[in-house]
Amino acid sequence: MIAVAAASVDQDRIAEAVAGLRQYMTDTLTGFVQCRSLPGQETSAAEFLEGALADLGLTSERIALRTEELKNLPLYSPACCPDGGRYNVLARHEPRSAGGRAVLFNGHLDVVPTGPHELWDPAPFDGELRDGWLYGRGAGDMKAGIICALAAFKALQDLGVQPAGAVGFNGVLEEENTGNGTLATVSALQSAIAAAKLSAFDAVVIPEPTHERMMSAQLGVYWMYVDIVGRPAHAAYMTTGVNPVETGLRIVDAMKQLEHEWNLPENRHPAYREHAHPINFNLGQIHAGDWNSSVPSVCTLGMRVACYPDMTIDEAKQRVEARIRAVEAGLTDSDVRIDIRYEGFHAPGCEYDLDVPAMQLLADAHRRVAGELPQPTALTATTDGRHFRLMMDVPVTCYGPKVQNVHGFNECVSVDSMVRVATSLALFIHDWCGVEPLQA
Repeated sequence: MIAVAAASVDQDRIAEAVAGLRQYMTDTLTGFVQCRSLPGQETSAAEFLEGALADLGLTSERIALRTEELKNLPLYSPACCPDGGRYNVLARHEPRSAGGRAVLFNGHLDVVPTGPHELWDPAPFDGELRDGWLYGRGAGDMKAGIICALAAFKALQDLGVQPAGAVGFNGVLEEENTGNGTLATVSALQSAIAAAKLSAFDAVVIPEPTHERMMSAQLGVYWMYVDIVGRPAHAAYMTTGVNPVETGLRIVDAMKQLEHEWNLPENRHPAYREHAHPINFNLGQIHAGDWNSSVPSVCTLGMRVACYPDMTIDEAKQRVEARIRAVEAGLTDSDVRIDIRYEGFHAPGCEYDLDVPAMQLLADAHRRVAGELPQPTALTATTDGRHFRLMMDVPVTCYGPKVQNVHGFNECVSVDSMVRVATSLALFIHDWCGVEPLQA
């Protein structure tokens, strides 16, 4: 450990300390990626994070996911997975003396499905390092960002100092399908703050893979399922049946038309003026039939729908459902039944203020590392930032490393970018929280 004479550290020494942790970051990320934390199976990643936090001298608290207790909260999303004893991991460094400002680093443990493993090179859960990029499902989205935050904290420790304000690390469930993991932590924090058991965090940074940009807005997102019941028949007498797949394709065409309308320049939200195609209605799943020589009886479409921050999720649902019902009204066979249900995301969009002191300090930290201020970016996705913005009104943004192929084959993260982001976060902690000697 390098001793320091005073409770502040030169920027160059911080950068040097983070650079010295490159191997720590790649080794830790490899182990993290090897935890196959698919939806509903995140416990191995939670346990891994608990160990990494313990290595930094931090004690973790488990915040159990109890969906029934969240249902009446405004940002609740209909659950996709059973609770099953799953939990978030929350750790909090407390300084010896109050006075420094506090920051929470929030990141998700869950990853999306991989698709066929044989279409990956390298394999999705190997965590292999190639030519400066570390590969694997969740490597970029967003386990690398969590490791960047840990490395930033560790670098200060290695320099003989620690933050003079509280620093939290929150590893959460279900960011990829509901956001209820972060919702559980926010609810627990609000209760503890109200009971004067805990002081509030003054800023939140979510190290999502933003390509070293800072999030200024995010879209609203919801998931819907459309169940179409037709009339099955033998293929030899196909005209006596009603094929629900054909009706489903008409619904998809109607959705694409509405998507086109919302993307027209005159209909775009101001934050998305520069985006050519910010709104995406993604047909993520289609299930139908069980026999090639039978007209299917049921077709189910699973879709992800986006909307602008100035449109509520309920309003978006109403507009989309109206288009689906218009397709239904145009059908000639009354035997067809169309049901719409909602599971997963019910996530409103929002904008973020990057001019507040915390965000300005983070931007300046990046400037000192990269030589220029980070570009603001209006994300065409949802993030857990909405919980802190809309429920706690605390300064928050997403800022994280450069990645490739998120949600696709051969997802990977740039290790050079991880080092830059970790250095920026270390400088931010130093400037925002202040530092004090590690040893009294």
